[in-house]
Amino acid sequence: MVSPLNLVRKLVKRPTVPRRGIMIALVLVCVFSVAIIMRAFPAKYGFFLNEFDPYYDYKAANFIVTSFDNSWKSGGGGFPGLLNYFSWTDTTTWFPEGRQVAQTSQDGLHFAGALLYILFRNVFGLQMTLYDFLVLLPVFLGAFTAIIFFFLVRRIAGEAAGLFASIIIAVSPPLIERGNLGWFKSEPLAILLFASASYIFLTLFDKEMRPGSRTLRAILAGFLVGYANTSWGGALYFSVAFGLVFLILPFLGVDLSYLAPTILIFTVSALFGSAIFPRPGVGIVTNPAGLALIGGTLFVLVAQWSKSWVKPSEYLQTLVKILFGFVLAGLTVLSFGFVGGLSARYLAAVFPWYRTGNPLVESVAEHFVPAGSDYFSSYLIILFFGVFGAIVALRRKDSIPMIYALVIGLTGLYVSAAFSRLLVYSSIALALLAGIGFAELAFAVVKPGAVPLVKKKPVSATKSEMRVVYSIALVALIAFPASIYWIPNPAQCTSANAYVCDQSPADSGVSLSNGGTVFSRSQLGDWVQALQWMRDNTPKNAVIISWWDYGYWDNVMGNRTTVADNATLNGTRIAQIGRMFMSNATVAATTAKGLAHGRPAYVLLFLVGSLISVSGQAFYVLQVPAGAGLTAGGGDESKKQWFIRIGNLTESKYLFPQPDDFNLTPFTLQDTIFGQMLPFQFEGYINSAGTLTQTYQLDNRSGAPPIQAFHYPYNFHFSENGPGPFRIAYYSPSLTAPTTGTCQSTGSGLGYCGSFYTVLIYQVV
Repeated sequence: MVSPLNLVRKLVKRPTVPRRGIMIALVLVCVFSVAIIMRAFPAKYGFFLNEFDPYYDYKAANFIVTSFDNSWKSGGGGFPGLLNYFSWTDTTTWFPEGRQVAQTSQDGLHFAGALLYILFRNVFGLQMTLYDFLVLLPVFLGAFTAIIFFFLVRRIAGEAAGLFASIIIAVSPPLIERGNLGWFKSEPLAILLFASASYIFLTLFDKEMRPGSRTLRAILAGFLVGYANTSWGGALYFSVAFGLVFLILPFLGVDLSYLAPTILIFTVSALFGSAIFPRPGVGIVTNPAGLALIGGTLFVLVAQWSKSWVKPSEYLQTLVKILFGFVLAGLTVLSFGFVGGLSARYLAAVFPWYRTGNPLVESVAEHFVPAGSDYFSSYLIILFFGVFGAIVALRRKDSIPMIYALVIGLTGLYVSAAFSRLLVYSSIALALLAGIGFAELAFAVVKPGAVPLVKKKPVSATKSEMRVVYSIALVALIAFPASIYWIPNPAQCTSANAYVCDQSPADSGVSLSNGGTVFSRSQLGDWVQALQWMRDNTPKNAVIISWWDYGYWDNVMGNRTTVADNATLNGTRIAQIGRMFMSNATVAATTAKGLAHGRPAYVLLFLVGSLISVSGQAFYVLQVPAGAGLTAGGGDESKKQWFIRIGNLTESKYLFPQPDDFNLTPFTLQDTIFGQMLPFQFEGYINSAGTLTQTYQLDNRSGAPPIQAFHYPYNFHFSENGPGPFRIAYYSPSLTAPTTGTCQSTGSGLGYCGSFYTVLIYQVV
């Protein structure tokens, strides 16, 4: 008779976990931890939202949470309050007409941030403000994306490929720069949704899967792709990529009988997910991305239908003819103007050589074209793995997962060449292709060799030893760029180590902590203090007029009405502000009052510069140290050329001609409010010999321009109690920073005595 104890032992077995599974889990835990540390590292400089756009995205998410809470308190259940978002016109920005938020924003991002916060707060008891939650959210989104990429690439090329891809996503410089602490913007969420959708999408090709499960997965994968479109305009690329995959599938000879309905469900779900919010809304069906997805789906359906009446020997020729017909139909639709959403940015993504010449577009740093050095410095040996992976995928092109990787990889690299912002696509592409290449190469090294037919003399190094040497060399080659670009590396630059210093994208403060200056590894308090002063000391109905870069900060952190911001909804308004700064005091005051529409008006100017010594005398300059010389610091003194170009003014009237185009002409200094709002008096020009002269002259040997010098200490043209039409109301404290006593040499005969990054706020009287 079996005892009860033995019976229990037979029924309850101790779970066994394979050693391989434990090792993979441990590696993924390490990858997740590294991704968190890399993205959270900027907290050492200040715990803020990053850049400019996240502040408005936070404001919108806060509106959703507040509407939910108010509806909940009133007995409405909370969710009806969410609908208030779709009728919200924010009149505190782009004053006086305001902004229709739902129609002009990435609504999916706002709802994701708000609903996740409500979930964690109300269900899991999270004790954290929405602001702090959104500061941390992109850190975790990026880390989870690294884990999802493991499962995605493992399905394509195995576990080794998945682990390598996961590491690339965790430490990719472009992904860290656009997904670190405080980056509550579109990319982290959209890329996570894309990776999740891609993994589910690849499972649809399992023939053993039950039809009901395949249908549910197709619905979920398509919806995730559609929701990504509502969260980031750049996610439309993913729809195009899936459309290209669909175009290729019929040529692979796969069974379309079960795939065609699944792909149709996927596409319908993606279109529905894109249309649930006003942007892109139902217009997705006429958007190039939507048309690419629809066209690819229709091609699969037509290809499946053609099998019923085409001879097998003529099937491929028929497919080519059908594809040619689809191309002609697409060109016809395009020629008749039925395609919407063809903005200059999307055209530049498709045709990287295309540029509009619009100064408003060109003034945005993230629209700059990436150079080859950006790819090399970010990836180095990963590029070679990527090339090898593409070759492997091309040789196995009869595999649907490999075709998927090849399409995403090659098109991702192509599109990333359009804007520096789109370099995130290169990380996605190389995670797929380099993962394949790494796995193939690693397998070739570690697989057992064939038994030799003829005995050979023993050599000094065995095959195992060579594998160890190879592994160490491979790890070293991968770790080398990591030591320069991926890990915190605060080493100060010198002429001897210029290549290995201050390069890490992780070790950089968020924009509000460093003021958006070139001092990326600094904690500067001027902007925080200025915004607090604005919030506490200006009338609640005051209107703040600044260059559009700072509009979100003024509106959200300063809690005041603004007339322009980073949404660039009204290029005419931005041009008007640029012309205002380059106008005389009378015209500028009239413009400012007109923009304020009778409400109290304030004009904000942000300046970055240095205090230097020349022959023992101190001067202010609108440049900061860089290597052996000086460079622009990142304030309005660095953006004034865009005031002029966007304002459609004659640049030579306000700036000296190239190779200078930085120093202000005497007219600008004396007859524009930009020059008059500088808290200095012009003293002269510092030449390459390190002496002060009154004559503007390029250096005879190098052709370098002189440095414009201003009197120390500071002095306001529009004083606090002056007659107007402007009066200085506030200036942040770094302007009054004393000299360091012993000024450090810059290597050019000048003494560096300290920098300022001051925010000036003028009242219009």
